[in-house]
Amino acid sequence: MNLVPVSGSFTNMFDLWFFDLPYSFWYVALIMLLFSLVSYKARQLTLSGAAVAFFIGFGITYLLGFGALTTMLLFFLFAGVLSKFSKIRSKVDADGIQKKGSRRDGMQVFANGGMALVAAVLYALSPSMVALVMFGSSVAEAASDTFAGEIGILSRSEPVSIITGRKMKPGLSGAVSALGSVAGLLGALFIALYWMSNFLPLSGKSLAYASIVAASGFFGCLMDSALGATVQAHYYDQEGGCLTEHPTVGGRELPLERGIRWVDNDLVNLMSNVIATLLAASLVLVIG
Repeated sequence: MNLVPVSGSFTNMFDLWFFDLPYSFWYVALIMLLFSLVSYKARQLTLSGAAVAFFIGFGITYLLGFGALTTMLLFFLFAGVLSKFSKIRSKVDADGIQKKGSRRDGMQVFANGGMALVAAVLYALSPSMVALVMFGSSVAEAASDTFAGEIGILSRSEPVSIITGRKMKPGLSGAVSALGSVAGLLGALFIALYWMSNFLPLSGKSLAYASIVAASGFFGCLMDSALGATVQAHYYDQEGGCLTEHPTVGGRELPLERGIRWVDNDLVNLMSNVIATLLAASLVLVIG
């Protein structure tokens, strides 16, 4: 049962028709099954990633409607396009530095979409602006982090540590650049405006909520870099003479250089997404 109030958007009007159909529950399941299979066949998701995407997408769509689904799909589409574009244009072998490749697995999908599902469940249990803004900020943070990472790696200037300001190797977690930061801000703003167009009528208060979504999303992106530079595990490859997020290379176990061994990029992504959504909820409660 769709619970989102009427906002006048196209997706909202579609929801009013669609969720009044008999068997709409199964139609949503079929739509998400097709999406997951196509994403798996297109090598955007692993099998576990497709399974998690199905459950998260189904829950979000059934509880918040197609405005929420298209917001998530917009992020997913841009993430896929930017990933392929950066691989073509970048001279940096990110796969050699980062622990996982471009295909998102179940944990990666959960890290980026888990809090969005939590927000949808909270809205279903008790409809509120807090839950809607939490959903928007969760997607905005994921988009901001993706835009910053995929576009920032194309920067001609060397990135620096968000903590120390020292130059870092491109592709390492915790490295930031001016290009990546601007891209991250634009990614959060883009999702915030699209979120507002689906859930809220155009008004000053709606713009204030969209600003919270954008600001908290971008803040989460910055926190992702900060956590990546401090608590995320980085290992030293003595043969390559460089840092990597891989705990082993060629069967060799690498020594931990910094961070906590069990904190990987997926956990950092999840923590920063949680921080963004909680910040957004707090700001909504403050402004009322």
